Amino acid sequence: MAAPMAALVELGFAEGAPVWRLRSALFPSKVGGRPAWLGEAGLPGPAALSCPRCGRPPAFLLQLYAPLPGRADAFHRGLFLFCCRDPSCCAGLRGDLEDTVPDHNFLFPEYEIVIGAEDEAPLEVLEEEDDVEPTGSMGEAFGDELESMAKHESREDKIFQKFKKQIALEPEQILRYGRGAAPIWISGENVPQEKDIPNCPCGAKRIFEFQVMPQLLNLLKADSLGTSVDWGVLAIFTCADSCVLGTGYVEEFVWKQDVTDTV
Repeated sequence: MAAPMAALVELGFAEGAPVWRLRSALFPSKVGGRPAWLGEAGLPGPAALSCPRCGRPPAFLLQLYAPLPGRADAFHRGLFLFCCRDPSCCAGLRGDLEDTVPDHNFLFPEYEIVIGAEDEAPLEVLEEEDDVEPTGSMGEAFGDELESMAKHESREDKIFQKFKKQIALEPEQILRYGRGAAPIWISGENVPQEKDIPNCPCGAKRIFEFQVMPQLLNLLKADSLGTSVDWGVLAIFTCADSCVLGTGYVEEFVWKQDVTDTV
């Protein structure tokens, strides 16, 4: 993908909170429990909240209050993330406040998400991979293949080390928010290209808005689902125009990078 514009990155942390602070009227950012919808109009129904792969109802994972400055139609704006009970995919919704939602038997533990700015820290720049010189014999070709594999593993290790260094100052961060910023990937594998991120139905491109970090898994008691929910990075891309398609909630796009993609 083309290099995203520089943008302020904010970090999210999970903290315990009284139930009253997580109600819809206070526009919370939170993990788990039940969604605190922005309003009753246009709530997504069972079809909108079913997994597109297996058809099962997902569990609510988290929501983020994310109004857009200078946009009267997005004065109250929330991002809602749902996690399929089969840990192969996730789904995201954007709601702008301007049928019945299925009742889920399973609820993740509930926490408030507290937001704070990320401190700047110098990062090591990844070294360029050395070019492999062309060779002629079969033996040399086999040696080159082994060398290429070793360099691939070395590059993967560098990307993972860069990921760890990025979060080292705030190791308990559960999400990173930066609309128009660049996500940080846990692996060099399964990184989306621009063509992999579908445009919004309105025609506008989708841009990165926030990512969910693997640290959140420690708080979820995910084994209660029967099979563990797992991810390395969940990157959420939303309409660059934050369009209003009717009223209520609009489905957005989630890119899931697994821990198993790392070496």
